[in-house]
Amino acid sequence: MSTAVHPAVTVCNHPLVQHNLSILRDKNTSTEQFRATMSRLGKFLLMDATADLPTTRTIVETPITKAECKVLSPDVPILIAPILRAGLILSELAIDIIPTASVYHIGLYRDEETFKPVTYYNKLPSTIDYSVARVFVLDPMLATGGSAVAALDIIKKLGTNVSNICFVSIIAAPEGIAHLTEQHPGVRIHTGSVDERLNDKAYIVPGLGDAGDRTFGTM
Repeated sequence: MSTAVHPAVTVCNHPLVQHNLSILRDKNTSTEQFRATMSRLGKFLLMDATADLPTTRTIVETPITKAECKVLSPDVPILIAPILRAGLILSELAIDIIPTASVYHIGLYRDEETFKPVTYYNKLPSTIDYSVARVFVLDPMLATGGSAVAALDIIKKLGTNVSNICFVSIIAAPEGIAHLTEQHPGVRIHTGSVDERLNDKAYIVPGLGDAGDRTFGTM
C-alpha cells in the first residue's frame, strides 16, 4: 500500500508502517524498543522497495512432484549500501530478507558547522557489473540530502544505471528530496513519511530525533 507523492518518491502508507512510525517519533520510546521498531519498519519498507527485483524461472522437486518456481535472477547483482552508522540497522534486516545480496558500507558524517557530508569509508567493490546491478542505499533519515547525494556520487561513478538505484529511508524532508532528485534524477526514493521541513539545525520536523543516537543509545 504505497502512494507516489513525487515522480521519484514512493511513500509506504501501510497501516503497520504508520503505526510503527508513531512509536519511533515518541520521545519516550526506549532505545531497545526504538531499535526493534526501526528493524520492523525497515523490513516493511524494504519489501516495498524490492518488489520489482528481476526473477527467473526454475524447477524444484516438492515432496509430491516437480514445480515451476521463480527465484531472484543470478545474473543481477544486488548490493546493499548502508550509510554509516545509522544505516547499519537497516542493512542487518536487508541481508535477512535478501540473503543473496552483498553489503558494502559507505561511511559519511555531517560536519556540524557546514552541514556538508564528509566521506571517511568506502567499501564498494570495483569488480561488479554495475550496469545491471540493483543498488539499495539505506539511511533512516533523508534530511538535507547531502549524505545521500555524496553516496550516490560514488555509486554512479562506478557505472550504475540510475534507474536501478533505490534510496530507502524511514522519513524524509522535502528539502532532502529536492536536493537528491535535482542532483540524481532517476533515482527512486522509498520512505515511510515525507515530513514538513528542516529546522535551523537541519533536523527533520517533526522527525524522530537523531536516528543513530536513538538506535545505538548514544544520546
